[in-house]
Amino acid sequence: MSTERPDWNNHTNDEKDTKESNLGFLQEEIKKRPLNRKKIARRMTYVAVMAAVFGAVACLFFLLLEPILTRVLYPEEAVTGVSYPEETISEELTPEEMLVNEEEKAATEEQERIRAEVDSYLRDKDKGAAAAERIYAGLRQVAMQARYFLVDVSEISSDTDWFNDRYERRGTVTGMIIAKTGTRIQVLAYAPGIGSAQTIQITFYDGTAVEAEIHARDKVSGMVVLSAGIGDVDKLVRDSLTAATLGSSAPTYLTGQIVIGVGRPTGISGGITYGMVSSATGELAILDSGLKQITTDIVGSKQASGFLLNPSGQVVGILDTKHPRSDLPNLLCAIGISECKQLIEALSAGNRKAYLGVQCTDVPEDIRKRMEIPEGVYISDVEDDSPAMNAGIQKGDVITSLGGEEVHFSSAVSRILLERESGTEIRITIMRPSGEEYTEMELTATLE
Repeated sequence: MSTERPDWNNHTNDEKDTKESNLGFLQEEIKKRPLNRKKIARRMTYVAVMAAVFGAVACLFFLLLEPILTRVLYPEEAVTGVSYPEETISEELTPEEMLVNEEEKAATEEQERIRAEVDSYLRDKDKGAAAAERIYAGLRQVAMQARYFLVDVSEISSDTDWFNDRYERRGTVTGMIIAKTGTRIQVLAYAPGIGSAQTIQITFYDGTAVEAEIHARDKVSGMVVLSAGIGDVDKLVRDSLTAATLGSSAPTYLTGQIVIGVGRPTGISGGITYGMVSSATGELAILDSGLKQITTDIVGSKQASGFLLNPSGQVVGILDTKHPRSDLPNLLCAIGISECKQLIEALSAGNRKAYLGVQCTDVPEDIRKRMEIPEGVYISDVEDDSPAMNAGIQKGDVITSLGGEEVHFSSAVSRILLERESGTEIRITIMRPSGEEYTEMELTATLE
């Protein structure tokens, strides 16, 4: 009997193979999982959005809390208001203040009353509108009353054209009646070119026209006084005509005041304008006159003529388009009536103003002292071939005496010349600049 020996080696090998087969999964290579790019992009987008949201919330939170934190950490000093030093008024009056007359005091009190009344109107809208309506109604009534002394002055010339047809040329300005009797009137007009016409005609408010003649004229200033008969004018119209009342154009009175433009302020007869005087101290380039220029805020025509009235109906200025302000081309200017009164009186009497030929200027006191200019009338220009030039007067001279009378203002030169006749001699004392000093000279001029 044979006994087989077990094959331990084979058995061992079989077990080894079996074990290896059972552990074979451990020997497999583990591969990396592929990336999901879309998912990663979604997560990154989510993170970015959430970061933006949290950032915005943080900014908003900071903006809301920042003022509170600032006030807590840095308290601000409160503003308690401003203070100004108290104005002190001297109880001692100056000599000039002591010379204030009762009329000026009354005018001041009246201005205070008007100011208080206007202030009350401005606080009440309905009352203010009614007051404005009454004011303009009152001004219009003053302007309408002026028609009884306003007239149209027309220069009429007739001629024939190439076809032998006659035609008429007419130039018209506004004039005012300055004197009246039962049968005649005198009319003042500012008409520098008048005199060449064949006929001068005056037309009244109702359309009635009469012929006029030149009574006297001043060629230098352009003022002319006309004379006309009114005996044939309708009695009702004749009786209603009246002479104009002249007021004052002194700057202290007129500047800032309401004025009414009447006549032809818009270039058309019968026009009415309202406004304020902005200045009444301008110098007019009219020889030997010392006339002052009034400027207003009234828009007018470059062909305007007529007069300025104050609210009392007094004439305070003569509309002037011959000497316009280059910087205010569309605003009405006028010649102050105060400096014209002596000239009007002389022309009304038929007198002619003597001619010297100087352009006078009043030098303000502060400038005179600062520039060390002698007291007198400064000569800003001298007309060629005039009596003044022939006498040796030069631009820059200062006239201190004229005809033996001291002069301090240009209006005095005009007055003295009105008292002289053409052809007479007049002594003139001047101060002429010589380096830094002035030399006194005596001259003689023959007036024209």
